[in-house]
Amino acid sequence: MKTKVWKAVYCVLIGGSFYWSKSSTDPEPKGSIDLKGKKFNWELKGDKKKLFTFSIDEDKGESLFIGSLANDNELQQWKKDIEAAALKDHVDPPAVIAEKRKKDGVMARAKKNMASKTATSGLGKKIMKTIVNEETTTLINSLKRIIKKESGNQKKADEIEKNIIKIAVKAYLLVDNKTLTTEDFLVADKPLREAFELMVKIFNGRNRVKKEKVIEAVEKVVVHLKKTEEIVTNLLAPNLTPKNMLRISQTFAAIANKDFLEHVYFDHELDSDMEKLADAMEYYTQFHYHK
Repeated sequence: MKTKVWKAVYCVLIGGSFYWSKSSTDPEPKGSIDLKGKKFNWELKGDKKKLFTFSIDEDKGESLFIGSLANDNELQQWKKDIEAAALKDHVDPPAVIAEKRKKDGVMARAKKNMASKTATSGLGKKIMKTIVNEETTTLINSLKRIIKKESGNQKKADEIEKNIIKIAVKAYLLVDNKTLTTEDFLVADKPLREAFELMVKIFNGRNRVKKEKVIEAVEKVVVHLKKTEEIVTNLLAPNLTPKNMLRISQTFAAIANKDFLEHVYFDHELDSDMEKLADAMEYYTQFHYHK
């Protein structure tokens, strides 16, 4: 399979299935692959313009999909996720892709555009102050400082902060205009809460257990965060632009990263910020939301 023109596509892993479409809001996927029994080439050569390229191949060698990532970290993350998914059974496309919703109509698009404009307006800033309270601000600021120190990249830290706040504001607006409900977001709250609880336990006990146990716990955190990402993606995809959906994937790619989490837990220069982050996460888990 030869690729002359590279096209940006939206890809998602659900169970043991790999789906891709033109954008996150397409009514159905453009293609799909059941990963079980497939071969993967993670060191694909041949296109000097595209590095970090991989392929998903049939057993006989025919390429079913060729993709290229922005950097090696993204390639390694996809490698891990795809190889893990290949051990799972086929799952039908996610609801946001498989089901043509009424929200795709003219009125829904108008609401989405209005929400997008409001999020950057004066009203949006007031809303941001309402939903980003003291505890949330502490959490975001601590995370931002940790990302900056861990990566040495102020721009990356600023971008993650901006992404989190923008998505939070847009989610608030979608609930406020009754496009979504708070109950919809409770589904994502469960794995996020489990991730936070485990992250606090890791921080409090990391010096009392073997490193292997910490790494094992970190891997479970990644699973919880990836589940949160999957739920949030499916929930918001019909209502946000591809650009804003990319904010979600970029944020989780930075945070739900095993190497990143291992580093910050074992780097004692980050202890002060990690302690503040753990306190903020523990505060979050003390509150319970009910339908």
